[in-house]
Amino acid sequence: MRVILDVNVWISALLWGGVPDQVLILAESKRISIFASEALFLELETTLRRAKFQSKINSLNLSVDDVINATKDVIQICPTTSVDAPQLRDSKDTIVLAAAIAADAQAIITGDLDLLIIIEFNSIPILTPQEFLSRYFSTLP
Repeated sequence: MRVILDVNVWISALLWGGVPDQVLILAESKRISIFASEALFLELETTLRRAKFQSKINSLNLSVDDVINATKDVIQICPTTSVDAPQLRDSKDTIVLAAAIAADAQAIITGDLDLLIIIEFNSIPILTPQEFLSRYFSTLP
């Protein structure tokens, strides 16, 4: 299954674990494939380098580069494309939708309400990490 993770899901999974991390575990075990465009990956890297995350990264005895390298182990890069999405309240979210189209994704996983209210884009469901796990992997322990 091909999926796109929004930056907020990556940050939650990598720095705090919990339900978002269960999605990464599925990718590590090759049960799903996580895709990102260069633009989406760059947004993740830029976000991880923000000062507000430094103490959390340090508390995990990691550097920003360690966290970025960990993402590279599970991401497959898809082409960068553009899409027209006038229904978006935040135009910066366009890169998530564009990556989903470019990767031929079967789900977009996000915690961003601006994306979640759309419900789906080009027949690709937009789900929270919990909704994704419940819908597609409800038999997980």
